[in-house]
Amino acid sequence: MGWHALAPYLVPLLVAAILLRRVMRVQKPRTIRVERLWIFPALLLAATMLSLGREKFPGIWILALFLASAGLGAAIGWFRVHTLEFSLDAESGAVSARATRLGALLIFGLIALRYGAELALKKLGLNAGANLVHASDAMLIFSTSMLVARGIHTWIRARALLDVNRLSVARSASGLEDRGG
Repeated sequence: MGWHALAPYLVPLLVAAILLRRVMRVQKPRTIRVERLWIFPALLLAATMLSLGREKFPGIWILALFLASAGLGAAIGWFRVHTLEFSLDAESGAVSARATRLGALLIFGLIALRYGAELALKKLGLNAGANLVHASDAMLIFSTSMLVARGIHTWIRARALLDVNRLSVARSASGLEDRGG
């Protein structure tokens, strides 16, 4: 297998390596950098789109499966943020949250499954494997939409905490708290 045969796998492998690094970190409350929350979801979307873009346009039933997977993943990702513990350091104004490894491990595994299935199908020449590829694509869409929705909702919750802190600091500075205002 030459270098050119591996080219389509380089971006997904890079994203998988970044995910693996993230998964291996100690999971403790981490400061949320609100201005950088878009980076991880953007990488996931790029990897997913590159993965799906290599296939022909799916039929109506597969497309419906993909849309349902995206909707369910987004709903779970949105809900999952409600299970995270957010805290605000009043002195520094930094927001932190406790993250879990499950989402990143799921994406890493699904990317590996997707490319592993495609590679195995090409090597073995199986036709029935298209269903496996569609199923892994649906799982990839599910997990990507889950993590993108989680990122968006985390941004919303972090911004709300920062806004409350900013208002509190402004009130303290103007003396409104001393006057009962």
